[in-house]
Amino acid sequence: MPERDVVSWNTMISGYLSTGFTWNGFACFKMMLRCEVVPDQFSLNGVLKGCVMNGELSRGLQVHGLILKLGLLENAFVSNGLLELYDAFDCFDESVNVFEALGCKDVAVVNTMVKIYGKMGKVEEAVESFRLLQCDFSGPTRATFVNLLGAIRRYDNLKEGLLVHGLIIKLGLEGHGIVENALVGMYCHGGAMDEAFDLLLFMGSGNVKSWTSLISQFSIRRCFQEAMDVFRWLHHDKAVAIDEVMLVCVLSASAESKCLCMGSQIHSIIIRTGMGLHKGVGAALMDMYSSCFCLEDMHKVFQQIGHNCDLLIWTTLISGNVHNGLPMEALKYFSQMLKEGVRPDAVACVSVLTGCIVLQTTEHGEMFHAFVTKSGNGTKSSVQTALISLYATKGCFRSAEKLLARRVESDVAAVTAIISGYARFGYSAEALFWFRKLLSEGVPPNNSTLASALMASAKSTAISTGRSLHNLIIKIGLEDDNFVASSLIDMYSKCGAIEDAVHYFNGTHHQDIVVWNSLLSGYAHHGNGKEVLNVFGKMQSRGIKPDRITFLSILSGCSHGALADQVMKYFCVMSDVYGISPMMEHYACVIDSLGRAGMFKKAVKFIEALDFNPCMLMLRSLLSCCILHGCRQLGLAVVAKMIVLGGDEVATYALFSKLCATGERWADTIKAREDILSYVIPLTLMGGYFRVNSNINTRGVEVLA
Repeated sequence: MPERDVVSWNTMISGYLSTGFTWNGFACFKMMLRCEVVPDQFSLNGVLKGCVMNGELSRGLQVHGLILKLGLLENAFVSNGLLELYDAFDCFDESVNVFEALGCKDVAVVNTMVKIYGKMGKVEEAVESFRLLQCDFSGPTRATFVNLLGAIRRYDNLKEGLLVHGLIIKLGLEGHGIVENALVGMYCHGGAMDEAFDLLLFMGSGNVKSWTSLISQFSIRRCFQEAMDVFRWLHHDKAVAIDEVMLVCVLSASAESKCLCMGSQIHSIIIRTGMGLHKGVGAALMDMYSSCFCLEDMHKVFQQIGHNCDLLIWTTLISGNVHNGLPMEALKYFSQMLKEGVRPDAVACVSVLTGCIVLQTTEHGEMFHAFVTKSGNGTKSSVQTALISLYATKGCFRSAEKLLARRVESDVAAVTAIISGYARFGYSAEALFWFRKLLSEGVPPNNSTLASALMASAKSTAISTGRSLHNLIIKIGLEDDNFVASSLIDMYSKCGAIEDAVHYFNGTHHQDIVVWNSLLSGYAHHGNGKEVLNVFGKMQSRGIKPDRITFLSILSGCSHGALADQVMKYFCVMSDVYGISPMMEHYACVIDSLGRAGMFKKAVKFIEALDFNPCMLMLRSLLSCCILHGCRQLGLAVVAKMIVLGGDEVATYALFSKLCATGERWADTIKAREDILSYVIPLTLMGGYFRVNSNINTRGVEVLA
């Protein structure tokens, strides 16, 4: 061009910035200055936006200096660009300085400043800035109210919100979609859910976003029934056109509450309306079936989606199998996903690592560690935390601590994984050391960290440490957290202070299933079966639906309380009344209760009636009872079966030694030691090997085959 004026330079700069070539835009701006072309408001605003896009605060500060030199700070377009720059980098003081330096403040500038004050937590200043517009001829806009309501919502200042709502009604802006959404958000965040519902009902709102926001807020507050009731009403009255986002929200509520009935109804709606299983809806539907332990239905949805499976669908399938205790299936699907050419992200990798944690060995976890490192996901914070959790869960603390040492900053989730690992293995001193280290570094613990520290106190029965943790929990305001509450009840119970556990339970505000289960577990730990049944009765009267953990505590408590008849009764109630499929732990409790009562014939018949082979846990329960009652012949048969299954040979040998020590026929005991084992068992605790003859006495083994 023969003559390059400011307009042509602006066109070039804008073109580069709009297409993502920010460096070219900056270079063009520099060349413009060298050519002694004075930039105008559009040039400067464009470069400021480029600084935000590229994360270049230092360059933005240089542009600020140029603006002051050119005397363009009073230009509303330029000053608003500066405010947006400082807002993007959370430079609140600089934002305030720019705002206060302005003589004339237009609507756009005030709107931005109201938003910034809201982020700073200065609601009063946001309101004062808003009042500037009330005095101005132009007055506040819808964007002003959205920003102001956002500030009020962020800090739960409902009183101010009501005043602003009144002004919105006065100005006739209530029916506008973005204002309506902001009002619903403000009421919901303030806990005024009924007011939010009444607002939408009174206005006869057909805004699907507002109704979706209400359903989402009910779910966030764990009011799942209310979320589903609102959806039912909307669908029945056809008050609003249901979209995919709303379906995802209500499916999420169904998954969280494990309400298969509602989830199935939504599936029917999707089929009837012909919406199709698009990415978000299909994944949400699969997640719902997975959460309700309906793996077959989840796989059917996956097959219906067919070749349109993206990363979200694959990740949901993998995590669903992990959630349902099928880690090897999850690994198989992950391998299939790779063959389909779908590259995993951090979320998919974390799902697979969670599955590796469930597996008994570290082999798959170590192999996957190599894969995530090679794929470039190993640097992601969530993946590193999952790896630390994997190694800590398996007792490989040196590997876990090495991974943590490589991180630049202490991450509460990563340290919590190490604390939890040490606590689970009974290394309470090490767990509490890491907890104190976290506090000394000024990192605030979250509910999981505190729960892990309480577990360590419970394992060491150090009630004084537990009480100190309780004081810390009150100090940081987490005593109402249900996860922490259940851990406190568990700690007091295991430290022998069951009265303190009951006292704390009675003082909790939100007694959900997790908190009730902790109290049941506490009484079960003390072998007080009658009190377990008493608490379960109260739980039923409150309308709390029991889960697998509930019945595990009931069966365990009744077993230790010598209530074998009650164990059989509630084992049947679990499946017949509540439709809960027993886990291996439930079967083990039944066998344990019959064995403790000396009913070995019934215990063997119970095992024979199973449509699968007994697991190590069940056999270990039966063997412990054989040792208790001196039933050596059946005990030897059980040990033989345990050796065939493999597993923890050291634990098997320890129980076998106890069995051999029962009775007074020591010659038979020595012969039994020689007859029972036909394998070379590494005894890591003894540092050698124990080899025996291959002639095994298999009397009674056929009963357990």
